[in-house]
Amino acid sequence: MYSDILTICWSIKEVNKNLSDREALVDYSVRYLKKACSRLGEMLVQIDSQSPGEEIAVKDRDGRERRFSLKEISKMLLDAKKVVEFNLIDNIESWARSKA
Repeated sequence: MYSDILTICWSIKEVNKNLSDREALVDYSVRYLKKACSRLGEMLVQIDSQSPGEEIAVKDRDGRERRFSLKEISKMLLDAKKVVEFNLIDNIESWARSKA
């Protein structure tokens, strides 16, 4: 499952990186990003059900480290502002890499 999370994180970052290059595909890309973040959240909830209490450490914009449960992170993934504010994709990717 962790390798699937890493793959989704990679694809989210690639699509996001290419958004400005492909104006004709912006609507499709945004829908893809929302769906990928939703799927990523589902996977985190599934892992949380198997390993309750698991947390991911993230740094906020002020550089303070905060810890959130996988369920909290999964909810944050539905809010684009939270994804950006806490750099969630990179933090989830680092966490998954440490578990893989």
